[in-house]
Amino acid sequence: MQLQERNGIQFPAKMRYRSWIVAGPPGAGKSYLINKIGGWPGEVGLDITMKKWWAVEPLSHRPREIHFALPFKGSDNRYSVYDERWSGVKKLPNPDVDQIRIPSKKKFILSPDWRARFVFDFILPPPAWLFEVRRDRLLSDDARLVDMDLTPALVAWQVQIHWQLAWHLHQSGMQAMVRPFNTVRPYAFRALKRIARKKGGVSKRDIKPSLNWSNLRNIRAWINQSAANTWPV
Repeated sequence: MQLQERNGIQFPAKMRYRSWIVAGPPGAGKSYLINKIGGWPGEVGLDITMKKWWAVEPLSHRPREIHFALPFKGSDNRYSVYDERWSGVKKLPNPDVDQIRIPSKKKFILSPDWRARFVFDFILPPPAWLFEVRRDRLLSDDARLVDMDLTPALVAWQVQIHWQLAWHLHQSGMQAMVRPFNTVRPYAFRALKRIARKKGGVSKRDIKPSLNWSNLRNIRAWINQSAANTWPV
C-alpha cells in the first residue's frame, strides 16, 4: 500500500482526506491524530445499529474521532466499551455484529456511495502497553474517568472488541484499516493476512511506537499481542 503523509501521520495514497474517521479504545491516541491532521475537534458517539447511521449530520464533518455504541450478545441495549457497567464484570461479552447495519452498495449513477464515503482508521495498540499508558495518565494531571477501575483484562477486551469491529466492517464491504499506534503507518487487512502467513519468527521485544515497522517480525508480534485471535489470519 502506497502512503501519503499529513503532518507526520501516514495514510493511504488513494484515500481522500475527508473520508477519514478515527476509532479505537480509550487512550489509543485518537484525539492526538485528529489534532495532527487538522480534523474536527470533539468526539462523536455513534450507534451503528441505528437506521442510516451513515447519514447523520456529525459524520458530514470529517476527519473526526468517533466512539461506538455497540450491540453485545445477551443485551438489548447499546454500550460503549468504556461504559461503567463493565467494571468488575468477570466474563466480558462479544459484540453482536449481526445487528450492525451496513449501507447497501451503490445501485445508481446519481445515488451516493456510502461505502466509499468513509475510511475507518482503527488505532489498536498492544493491551499491555495501553494499560500502562492509561494507568500513568490516571496518576497525572490529565486524569480521565474512563481510566478508573482499570484492569489488564478490561483493556485487552476493549482493544479486541475494536479488532472485531474493524474486521466486520472490512468483511462487510466498508473501508477499514488498522494501525498499532497513532504515529505508525496503517495496514490493510489484506496486507496483514499476507504478513501473518509468511514464514518467520515473532519479535520478542516489547512492542512500542519507536520500533521499525517495516520489520515483519514486529508486525507479527503486534498482531499476536493485540488481536488475540479476534480475526482469521
